[in-house]
Amino acid sequence: MFGALVLALAVAAVPPRPSVVIVTLDTTRADHLGCYGASTASTPNLDAIARSGVRFEHALSPAPLTLPAHASLLSGLVPRRHGVRDNAGFRLDADVPLLTERLRAAGYDTAAFVSAAVLDRDGGLARGFAVYDDGVRIGDKRAFNYEERAASQTIDAVLPRLASMKPPFFLWVHLYDPHLPYVPPEPYAAKFKSRPYDGEIAFMDSQVGRLTDALRRTGTPVVLAVAGDHGESLGEHGESTHGIFLYQATQQVPFLLRGPGAGVGVRVAASVGLVDLAPTILDLVGLPALPDTDGRSLKAFLRTGSPPARDYEMETYYPSLAYGWAPLRALVSGPMKLIDAPRPELYELPTDPHEARDLAAARPARLRDLAASLEARAGAIVTLSAASDPETEERREKLQSLGYVGGSGTSASGGMDPKDGVKLIPDLDAARRALQVGDPRDALAPLERILAKNPGNIPALLSLGQAQLAAGRQADAIATYTKVSAMAPKNSLAWFDLGNAHAVAASKDDAAFASAKGAWEKALALSPRHADTYLNYAAILASRGAFEEARQVLVRARAAEVADPTIETELGVLELARRDAAAARAAFDRAVALNPLQVEALEGLGKIAYAAADYRNAASYYARALDARPSAGLAKTLGAIRLYQLNDRAGAKAAFERALTLSPSGDPDTEELRSLIAELSK
Repeated sequence: MFGALVLALAVAAVPPRPSVVIVTLDTTRADHLGCYGASTASTPNLDAIARSGVRFEHALSPAPLTLPAHASLLSGLVPRRHGVRDNAGFRLDADVPLLTERLRAAGYDTAAFVSAAVLDRDGGLARGFAVYDDGVRIGDKRAFNYEERAASQTIDAVLPRLASMKPPFFLWVHLYDPHLPYVPPEPYAAKFKSRPYDGEIAFMDSQVGRLTDALRRTGTPVVLAVAGDHGESLGEHGESTHGIFLYQATQQVPFLLRGPGAGVGVRVAASVGLVDLAPTILDLVGLPALPDTDGRSLKAFLRTGSPPARDYEMETYYPSLAYGWAPLRALVSGPMKLIDAPRPELYELPTDPHEARDLAAARPARLRDLAASLEARAGAIVTLSAASDPETEERREKLQSLGYVGGSGTSASGGMDPKDGVKLIPDLDAARRALQVGDPRDALAPLERILAKNPGNIPALLSLGQAQLAAGRQADAIATYTKVSAMAPKNSLAWFDLGNAHAVAASKDDAAFASAKGAWEKALALSPRHADTYLNYAAILASRGAFEEARQVLVRARAAEVADPTIETELGVLELARRDAAAARAAFDRAVALNPLQVEALEGLGKIAYAAADYRNAASYYARALDARPSAGLAKTLGAIRLYQLNDRAGAKAAFERALTLSPSGDPDTEELRSLIAELSK
């Protein structure tokens, strides 16, 4: 009896495991944070975490790409071992053990909130999370990319869930803001007018502050890790963004750690890696390590700040998969860094942190030693074949909208040195600017220059097709897209674009429609959740009077679990046309749930409520639609409902006054509006 009591007391005295929170900062350079020495930065919340915990001065990412880097962070494996070599065309295998699964098995409540489509569940990182919030197709396309959400929106989603999580919990929050385009909100846009990238970081920091304040209010012990997945070149070495090169501008990332077991104000000068994060977290919370990781636990050094030196490898297959150039690998060993390229490079990082002095010719013996070490650990650069999983093709489409380009999906060890290939990027960027905001004809010359030197550059070919189509050269566009689809038959974007080219004449030309339909069906076979393919397909069917077939195409999208507000809105319109008000209302409700500012869906709900004599709700829906997208027509309708159905003279007058201010010059209703306003003013 006495022994049992002692045992019970001993068990009761075991402290509970701390909760774990990981915040990943996409595209964030370490040297642009105050705690890493940036005197012009505005990062008080991240700086406070550094002061109260551990700052790793030389943390290295294994890849300058979001999905491979995060796969390494959660698995402790380098990309060549976990198998995710690029953002598009790859999915983490289900047999790769993850930090999340180990924590979930130990009783942790788990949730993840990501801010861009590049980390949606199709990438394979959702395993072990009870909640995986990847709902990023929200918001105003003019404010930020439609396939991402602002840090404030992500934290808005996080906080209610955090309040209900039971300790110990594991929360992963991914923030994407410093990614191109750099469009910080006010007041950061004005404050950082000449440095919008830093403005994005400052805004993101403010949202990290909201999260840490909420964590403090939980009162539970928390191990908090903050890490960048990769940095941003910002013009260094000729690269404006990231993905092509393996220089420190993209590979050295912020890494901060605080909480039980960590020191306070500790600075770790030795190189560490993102692959070390998962082993360290598991060690801090007293759980067994993941098997055979490339990373190591840093727990023993979180108070002393002096881990022994270790080599760290990195890679990028993006130049090869996107452009047909050579892939790159690198190895950091002590002070030296080898970049394995067609023309190898060697740098001494402590004396040359910006890698401006290539020592390959001056130190051939050291170059050979590091090359042999890299070869021994990584083997020869492998040939990658195109992934045939339809989910990876759907992700490729999403990544196109985020600015990542997709190639054929095949790669060999040969190819142009990226140091030479990067010189072609300005022409590609110029062509894209012309297509997006200028004269499409201005895109032709730079694209022709690229293709003369790099004829297998699929992004340039796809852009050429867009330029030809925008310039009215439909036959040329069809020829270009046909060529690309033959070169890259598993690239669903090529089939989608080919369908669009045929669709120019598909409303009335049966042969053109058959060709468009065939191309789009191939695109959907590869990418069954690509919203725009369904929308374009349904639009052509509707233009041909095949409304039921158009509806069925959109129903297919829903069955494929496409969560898109425009698809739901169009379904609602088609359901209304077939007089199914209940189905229409359900579709419009789904659209508004996905995007509260979906004007057409709000207007549709207003029409349904009005038809059911539910005038108060009708007015409410029209008012919301008017606020989301001000227009004279919506204001007139709202005013009429308030006046004639609700007898709300003041509300009607306000709506008609707004209609008057929004009316275009020459609006035939102008005099009637003035008369109504005058009458209601009496």
